[in-house]
Amino acid sequence: MRILLTYATIEGQTRKIANHVAEHLSGGGHDVHLIDALEVKTAPEAESFDAVILLAPVHIGTFPAPMRHFAKANVETLMARPGAFISVSLAAASANKDEVAEIGDYVEKFSKETGFWPVAIHNAAGALKFTEYDFFRRWMLKRIAEKEGGPTDTSRDHEFTDWDALDAFVDGFVAQAPDLAGKI
Repeated sequence: MRILLTYATIEGQTRKIANHVAEHLSGGGHDVHLIDALEVKTAPEAESFDAVILLAPVHIGTFPAPMRHFAKANVETLMARPGAFISVSLAAASANKDEVAEIGDYVEKFSKETGFWPVAIHNAAGALKFTEYDFFRRWMLKRIAEKEGGPTDTSRDHEFTDWDALDAFVDGFVAQAPDLAGKI
């Protein structure tokens, strides 16, 4: 299967996840076209792929502008094939069910804004990259992590992505995509 994989990243974790998904799919015999929405503004023709996966991080209740612009500008092409959306956020690792549910609101807002309505959505937990933050951001995120019962050791980074769950989601989406083609 030919898969268009488009991502936007802010701190780099979504790029890491996108590269993992690309390697996982390629290892399964799929042809993957990986695009950074910051660098590429136009999607390839719909005839060149069988399914699409968009990946973007949530920051301050929204997804990065480059992903929103890419999806909106290419919505007809993207919607011509079955699509999935992988949302990356620390809230996905939260024990608070309301915080996790709120991610769905962000994806719905994204869909209403761009016109891209995925048939499958996965919430992947991101990372705390304490070693990359400036003093204020490190202090603020440490306080939030402490309140959530998360890690507060700022001398190192903390990754929360569940790679097995991510692989299972991607495999499930790719398996169902041929049955969805032409029905969306």
